Amino acid sequence: MATNLPIANITTGPDLNEHLCVTPMGFFEAFYLIMYSVLIVIAVLGNGSVVYIIVSDTRMRTVTNLFLINLASADITKAIVCIPFTFTANIIYNYWPFGAFMCSFVSYVQVVAVFASAFTMVAMSIDRYIAILHPLRPKMTHKGVCLVLFFMWVLAALAPLPTAIFSKIGPPNFDNSTEECLKDMCAEEWPNSAMKTSYSLAIMLLQYFIPLAVLTFTYGRIGYIIWVKKPPGEAMVKMMIVVVLVYAVCWFPLHATQLIGDQDYRIYNADNFKLVWNAFVWLAMSHACYNPLVYVWMNRRFRKGFQKIFKVCLCCCESQTTPSRQPGTECSMTLMRNGETTQQSL
Repeated sequence: MATNLPIANITTGPDLNEHLCVTPMGFFEAFYLIMYSVLIVIAVLGNGSVVYIIVSDTRMRTVTNLFLINLASADITKAIVCIPFTFTANIIYNYWPFGAFMCSFVSYVQVVAVFASAFTMVAMSIDRYIAILHPLRPKMTHKGVCLVLFFMWVLAALAPLPTAIFSKIGPPNFDNSTEECLKDMCAEEWPNSAMKTSYSLAIMLLQYFIPLAVLTFTYGRIGYIIWVKKPPGEAMVKMMIVVVLVYAVCWFPLHATQLIGDQDYRIYNADNFKLVWNAFVWLAMSHACYNPLVYVWMNRRFRKGFQKIFKVCLCCCESQTTPSRQPGTECSMTLMRNGETTQQSL
């Protein structure tokens, strides 16, 4: 993922009127306001539902689903911490109004969350690879998964520490200012361009290209076994292959654009670049909401779990709007019945 998104930031002149830096709300801004709002709602509700479905049903607490909880947690983090700030600075204000600390914090958490997602998918693929290609080896236990996830988060937190250290508010590398409003940006300010390029390349390799290489190898071997021998668990593996493909498609344009931009900053001054950049940022951020949709599409148990949550929510809404009903009573009964059904059917 891009670690130094060229988002606009605070004004530099103390005598300037801040309202001059705010982008007028036109069609472009209104469109992205709707798109980002939908993205955040789907990401939080969808991934929250995934966590609830797994935690509330003992039969869903498998080793693989513990990895899915970690994926959902990383996506919820992106939806709550990263997406609103990126969207607000990019589209609404057209500058960074949140201060120096939030500049470092948001940039850092964004990289950590994407690292956590990538590492989780790699760990899942290795677990499935061992289970299918080496079925006689001991399977990973729940305790083992928790230990793996702990070290994954530690590594995800340590690897992008330079992002937190060097993310500062300063002049952009491209022209985004006017005489009335001098706009700075939240970006990584390195001692020299060689260090910046090396770090950006290292992040891209660790976060995107190396994980994709591992995932391609593991799922390539697994896919061959599945379509030839059809072992148990093939449906889950196919679902995870789709999850990996979605990750690759969502993040590739932004990674490729930043890699090119690190070599030639002139692309940031190209005509309509802001429109293209914001589209790539939205596509990358939208990855946080796709996994629950894939689960519903390709997994029967998750599909039933989402259906039950929807029925309970519908019941609660009806209880609140119908005076003759006691709010919460019938919803609780429905939730209990759904819980019993879940235990029997999943």
